Amino acid sequence: MKLTIKTLFLSLLLLIPLRIDAAQEFKFVGEFGGKGEGDAQFAKTLSMAFGEDGDIYITDTDNFRIHKYTETGNSVFQIQVDESYDFRFINPTTLTIGTDNAIYVMDWLLQHIPATHDPKIFNYAPCVHKFDPQGNFVASYPIQDLSKRVNNLQAAAPGLDSEGNYALIIPHGDTKREFLLAVDIHNNLSVCDDGIIYRLDATGKPTTHFAISQPGAGQVIHPVDMTVDSNGNLYIVDEKAHRVVQYGSDGKYIRAFGTYGDGEGRFMSPHKIVSLKDGSLLVADKAKYIKDFLSTLPKRLDDPTPRYDGFSRSFRYRLRRIQKFTSDGKFIRQILIPFQRESELDVDLKLKGIDPKGNLYYLNRSYLTFRKYAPTKSIFSSMFQTELKFRLTRDIHDIEIDNQDDLDADLYTKADFDEQIIQDAVNANVTFSYDFNEDYRLALSNRLSLIRMTDTSYYRAQDFEDFRGTFNQDDRSTETSWDNRIQLDFTWIRNHSVYSYREVRAYVYFSTTNLDFINDALDRSNSRYFDFTAELSDWGGGIYYDLSRQLRLNFEITHFFGKNNYTYIDETDDLYATGSQQADTLRAVLFINGFF
Repeated sequence: MKLTIKTLFLSLLLLIPLRIDAAQEFKFVGEFGGKGEGDAQFAKTLSMAFGEDGDIYITDTDNFRIHKYTETGNSVFQIQVDESYDFRFINPTTLTIGTDNAIYVMDWLLQHIPATHDPKIFNYAPCVHKFDPQGNFVASYPIQDLSKRVNNLQAAAPGLDSEGNYALIIPHGDTKREFLLAVDIHNNLSVCDDGIIYRLDATGKPTTHFAISQPGAGQVIHPVDMTVDSNGNLYIVDEKAHRVVQYGSDGKYIRAFGTYGDGEGRFMSPHKIVSLKDGSLLVADKAKYIKDFLSTLPKRLDDPTPRYDGFSRSFRYRLRRIQKFTSDGKFIRQILIPFQRESELDVDLKLKGIDPKGNLYYLNRSYLTFRKYAPTKSIFSSMFQTELKFRLTRDIHDIEIDNQDDLDADLYTKADFDEQIIQDAVNANVTFSYDFNEDYRLALSNRLSLIRMTDTSYYRAQDFEDFRGTFNQDDRSTETSWDNRIQLDFTWIRNHSVYSYREVRAYVYFSTTNLDFINDALDRSNSRYFDFTAELSDWGGGIYYDLSRQLRLNFEITHFFGKNNYTYIDETDDLYATGSQQADTLRAVLFINGFF
């Protein structure tokens, strides 16, 4: 029968589709930056890019400058306009870094249309500023031909030229729109502007353009990020459609991958993509997993995050994820970023960049500091949790009874009955818990307790004198008990949604209890003695399975067995009774809990 139960339990575990391949995670390695206008400080609107050597580049739009940092976060230089420059930052935003560490930044440009005077007419259009690796200005590249005069001047706005004369400025489209910018290994630029990809060669000359919404690709709803791989393939993240769209070097649609969801190869509002040196792709989305760890520790009175009813403390941490794909969109693996439990610094973070080495850069939006997380493999993962609870208590109870009806002269001065109960207890709980990923948790716990209790009762003698331990009925009971329980739990979260949350939990346990109870008379003339010992054990296992949000299927098997022995010697020192008992009980239960 035991073999059958074990086989059944293992079969239940095999029904769970284990995917324990996410050993890689990220660790915090440092931070840099801060809020302000000084050196190495930022304002609110920031964009990030990375060089081949790992250096970090940041566009600080509101402060009209560009920062360069080493990969360790040390400031190298900053590009800021002064009177000697031949250009002005108007609204610098996204940037990219060439293979030669040249810096390319999206901005806007005012360009005079030749042969227009009184007033002069200027085109106001997007462009790419180029800087050399040392931060010196090289040139500005308009993404379209701005030399032509526009006949329709209805959108023109009045302004002043450099000489202070009246002029007309013609904006090319919505001046608040966002752009995407990428560079290939040959330093050819690709600019995504309002559904069109504009290609510029290494000299800044426009070469071609194509629409991103093509036959087969369908409507690209909301492009938010873009990258180019070593083969010249272009990848655009379509946030609203929850997918990545791939185009060839010739601009033709190749494929799209990803659908809505938080499973493998699916996306929930993807927003970052990077092509690594090995040709693989990293894609970040906004999927967020919340995992709670219910502690055995008592809840603090000032607990700022109560999440459970009752008296136990709870801890929470959040998981973000990066998914890795091949260049043709095949899912490789999922990498999790666990943020520390109850950490104030990890609350308001937004992913701003992924460098070619796979390091992640999160912006703390409250302090405007960048926190760097590096990929790592560790035996003692941050998702490996340990908890130890140790408690030592002593309870003392004194009971005194003075009988008012015995007419003795000692009323309210001496008790007719005096009992003292002393209980010492030692409790230790240790739990080891490990989250393999956002779905699976394995926990091993051990609960050990030792209780020793003495109960001493004194009765008054008939001569109204209190000779403790000499009255026939005075006695002492001593009880010692050991309890040890080991349990292994496995939890699988089938659905993380708070509206349709479902999980499966399987567990096995083994416990032993040893009890020794002795009652002994204190009067030497009284031989009364009772001794009771018991050795009890039970093991079991079970599984519960959420059929839906309202229904849970439960199955449990328990096996209880043990024996006890007792001996009783009466007041005259005769063996009055002795014996032993044995128990062996097997119990299997199947039931359904419902909530409506």
